[in-house]
Amino acid sequence: MALEKWLHMIDCVVDVIYMSKKGKFTKRRIRVLAVKDGYIRAFCLNSGAQRVFLVANLLAAELVNPHVS
Repeated sequence: MALEKWLHMIDCVVDVIYMSKKGKFTKRRIRVLAVKDGYIRAFCLNSGAQRVFLVANLLAAELVNPHVS
């Protein structure tokens, strides 16, 4: 699956549709920092802060930039 391929590319920028624990859907642009044990640690470009995302709650992803310059 392309989603998994992109998420293992550290420093790539990805647009994601994410469902929170409370069932709220958000679209975020993230820079992947690490992927481990079903979680993605990323810098959220929308909020300007680090966030942790549960891979199982990612509904869609689109690669924006394979490497941050």
